[in-house]
Amino acid sequence: MPNGLSQRWRTATAVIVLLALSAVPAPAQEPRPATGPAPLAAGYWTRGLLGGWGNAWKHGVPGYGETESDIRFGVFHPQLGRFVTDRLELFGEGTLFLYERPAPALSAGVAGLGGRWHLRSDRRWTPYVLGIAGLLWTSLDVPEIDRVFNFQLVYGVGVRLVPPRGPGLMVELRNHHISNAGTAGENLGVNAAVVMAGVQWVLR
Repeated sequence: MPNGLSQRWRTATAVIVLLALSAVPAPAQEPRPATGPAPLAAGYWTRGLLGGWGNAWKHGVPGYGETESDIRFGVFHPQLGRFVTDRLELFGEGTLFLYERPAPALSAGVAGLGGRWHLRSDRRWTPYVLGIAGLLWTSLDVPEIDRVFNFQLVYGVGVRLVPPRGPGLMVELRNHHISNAGTAGENLGVNAAVVMAGVQWVLR
């Protein structure tokens, strides 16, 4: 075959191969899953309910007397809050204590200002620290309590799980302190270790 014809033949063959390859459809790519809203973010509202069990202990707020009375109780806390930053949630909660020991009694009040600071905001679960202050009425009759109207101070740690939909789970370990801020009696106060769990809705 003459050289000129051979060259034209190779060129035509290459063109045919390129056209054939260009006609083959590209493999379909998997669509990327939607990222969705962030688990925690500024502007989200929260509402929840936690419950648990508490027992007086000889630790807690420094500078106050040790709690000697045998005090045991169940506790319930309805909550309403809002994330003011991606990690900081401010909230208020109601307080209801049902005492079993030393005798049946009741405490009720409101924690007007509370806060949770989360270590992360971009994960479905994250640990946090918390602090709460508020007012409390109690019928508890023990040497550490000198009046029925008292203050409550709470600090602790917790962990939360935030699912894409529905209520999330929360577990907390708190120190709950009750005293009258020096307005009556010796003001020894009651310190109690409280273990709680509950559900919370994050409203995006």
